[in-house]
Amino acid sequence: MQGRSDIPLNETGREQAREVGRELAASGRHWDALVSSPLQRARETAELIGEQIGLTLSGTYEDLVERSFGDAEGYDCTGKSDEQRHAFMEEHGETTEDVIRRGIAVLQRIVADHPDQDVMVVAHGTIIRLTVDRIRGTKLHSLANGEVLDVTAAEVCAASASEPRP
Repeated sequence: MQGRSDIPLNETGREQAREVGRELAASGRHWDALVSSPLQRARETAELIGEQIGLTLSGTYEDLVERSFGDAEGYDCTGKSDEQRHAFMEEHGETTEDVIRRGIAVLQRIVADHPDQDVMVVAHGTIIRLTVDRIRGTKLHSLANGEVLDVTAAEVCAASASEPRP
């Protein structure tokens, strides 16, 4: 459980970021701004992607950091079921609802800070998955490193941090 531990990106992660950047560049899409979590692994990922799509990092948002696992940071969950891992995370770290509230609030802040812009946001798997699940009313699988999800400003602005969508 890495959580908020500021672990550097390794060479595999760097290559994954470059590959995502190449794929995004080849897609022909345009972004006006690039922001990330301040944790070094996310910042470096954003910078590597930015090199491929022609953007520099516009800034970081503290609330994009990964879920805090509290005293369980660094704990190895190998062999635990999904239910056991979830219960362990809820007991030792930031609750799912707190992550969702933080995730929606920071996305709403990013939308407000970048009106009428397409913003690429680079963050961490758990905060992305939980936040997008609430915004869309879905249940996403675990995200692969470098997986890209599109969320519109309208979806973000309509989201409620306190109520799941039907």
